[in-house]
Amino acid sequence: MFIVTETANQELQNRLKQFGRKQFIRMQMRKSCFMKVKVTLEEAIQASDTEVIKDGLHFIIDAGECHYFNHKTLDYIPDQTGFKQFEII
Repeated sequence: MFIVTETANQELQNRLKQFGRKQFIRMQMRKSCFMKVKVTLEEAIQASDTEVIKDGLHFIIDAGECHYFNHKTLDYIPDQTGFKQFEII
């Protein structure tokens, strides 16, 4: 479905360690900014979610948004101002 860069993988691993109980990584497209991804950590999967496992990471995506991630790459690009962001390219 999608590829996770090493940079994104490392940042996600760090966040998972920091927040302990939360094991699922929810990805949502930012409606106001094409190709930007909102990434949150959650404890459970919702009924409308699709789970994708990549490199031992459990991603959850609303079934209606899965097509945005097909044949794409998830990357992490830290901003110089401190705003951390993920992009799907």
